Amino acid sequence: MILAPFNAIRPQPQNMRSWVNRQLGDSFGENKDVLDFLSLIQPYSGNPPQIRKRLHTFLRQGVLVRDPSPSIYLLQIQTGDSKSLGFVGSVQTGRLSTGEIKAHEDVENNRVEIFKEYLKITQLNAEPVVLCHPQNKELEDICYQFTNSLPFAEFKRKEIDYKLWRIDHPILIDRINKALKSIRSFYIADGHHRCFSSLSYSKEDNTKDQFLAILLPHDQLQIDHFCRMFSTLNEMRIDHFVAKLSNNFKVERLSSYKAPQSILEFSMYIGGSWFWLTSKRSDTTTPTLNRIPTNIIYEDIAKPLLGIQNLQKDKRIAYRHYENPSQQIKEDVDKGEYVLGIQHYPIPFKDIIATVEDSDLLPPKSTHFRPKPLHGMLIFDFLTQ
Repeated sequence: MILAPFNAIRPQPQNMRSWVNRQLGDSFGENKDVLDFLSLIQPYSGNPPQIRKRLHTFLRQGVLVRDPSPSIYLLQIQTGDSKSLGFVGSVQTGRLSTGEIKAHEDVENNRVEIFKEYLKITQLNAEPVVLCHPQNKELEDICYQFTNSLPFAEFKRKEIDYKLWRIDHPILIDRINKALKSIRSFYIADGHHRCFSSLSYSKEDNTKDQFLAILLPHDQLQIDHFCRMFSTLNEMRIDHFVAKLSNNFKVERLSSYKAPQSILEFSMYIGGSWFWLTSKRSDTTTPTLNRIPTNIIYEDIAKPLLGIQNLQKDKRIAYRHYENPSQQIKEDVDKGEYVLGIQHYPIPFKDIIATVEDSDLLPPKSTHFRPKPLHGMLIFDFLTQ
């Protein structure tokens, strides 16, 4: 793997916090006077072709600056005692084709096309794809060298501490890449659709064969789950549906919510009650995909009982990452948005790797990795690299 330096577009260090404070998906009131990342890419006029015009305006006004020399960046994200350190730079899309970068989840072709068209219009990457790799002593030593020096930028957002170092010395960049070359495989933790939209774009224009990425050890990532929420019982009554579950699960009605404790255990809420499901499959079965919790839900519930064949397109299944699943699953089912909700145990990273090595892919939205880099901290501009 080669991590190429790039001339990042960014705010001044003292303005970093205010620039990234509003993020996509957050709930904020309209404020047209705020000059930040959201005002760059999602203004209230909602006109993507104008993004580059606004970018040039922000650069001219000094709201943003472009780093004068190509750099790799070291980003530290710390929540409490949990700390993640990753190098940010540009990666060639061809690494996906050679298998050096490995996907673990399936992608939806329609979303890839949407992302590609957006990329063609804006010519910007503002959110790095998260690629993870095994521990590497040399990279740890380089990180230690920088984390014991003053960061380029430092700020706190929502109780999370961010520190950023800029690396533009050729010797240090070569040292980082020499260490990266010794790593055999990198796995996409977050950003499958962004990766494959970049690959698709590069096939149309071979001068656009890069994407923005952050590379960090997989043991510094936390793996969470997406809950499966269903809006159908396929014309069954609740008691009939629960009875049919016993073909593939041991089913127990609970007096209160209990979180899954292993990959074969599931928490289900339906009809005002919590149920505990234990799959009758083995946790040592092969291939690995057969013991992946999200695949068990698909193969033993969604497909045979609910008639859901296409996980990408069927609107009767939704994927939700809930910070508080016991409360949020119950609320969304009780108010009638869904008929039932299922929480699964987070998939161990070793099972993710084993699935990939088996040449299989996990069902969509099987994993939710944390931490995630903030949108807009470092912007990659295809037109000036």
